[in-house]
Amino acid sequence: MIALLRLAALECRAAPRADLHACTVLAPEADAADFAVALARALPSATARRVVLWRPGAEGLSFDETWILALAAALRRGDRDSVRFLTGRRVRPEAVPVLRLLLSGLARNLESF
Repeated sequence: MIALLRLAALECRAAPRADLHACTVLAPEADAADFAVALARALPSATARRVVLWRPGAEGLSFDETWILALAAALRRGDRDSVRFLTGRRVRPEAVPVLRLLLSGLARNLESF
């Protein structure tokens, strides 16, 4: 998941920031790469601080990458308390549903591999 997100973030660096609500209009046939690009574009607008995604191939994980994986795991488990905790101080309240949608879609598409 993180490798795909890192690649998507590289592609999106030159692109304009995405409007959070525009990202929710993903086609039903959207694949993992589509969700990764939408997530990478939405993260700067969704979070209260800069999100650090390391370059593809970097060893280890940044704090933010670890946070994204923990949030994806909590969403997969249906653990609302952990999702609330993980998004509480880092994600703007209006962006939480969009971030959940994009991260859940990315995880769901990766599980089908």
